[in-house]
Amino acid sequence: MTQLVAHVESIAGDDEGLIMSAGLDVRAAAAPASTTPSAPPALTATAGDHDGEIDLSWDTVRGARSYVVERSPDPPTESSWTHAAVSTRSQTTIEELTSGTRYWFRVAAITATGQSGWSNPAMKIAP
Repeated sequence: MTQLVAHVESIAGDDEGLIMSAGLDVRAAAAPASTTPSAPPALTATAGDHDGEIDLSWDTVRGARSYVVERSPDPPTESSWTHAAVSTRSQTTIEELTSGTRYWFRVAAITATGQSGWSNPAMKIAP
């Protein structure tokens, strides 16, 4: 059935009469995609399994293909953020941190329409 629908769509284009004459229903136009995805909510930072590791997790963003994570020393400034990781899941572990040092983290979602804004930052002292 999928092949039939694809064939009719390729022949009929936007001609509703032609689509309906093939015995198919006309779909409603898809809503335009948001140009900017929402920032990942609920970023949390917890101690990792080993010294110098911090585990990060956040709620997923609909349509996200991956997430970009940045870190900053304390206190964070606009210019202090540096790349920390890329993840295809809504969690990651940041390794090789200095124990006893305070770190700040933020995450952005990457979707087909671009990068979201940054999440609210989360802070954790590396174990």
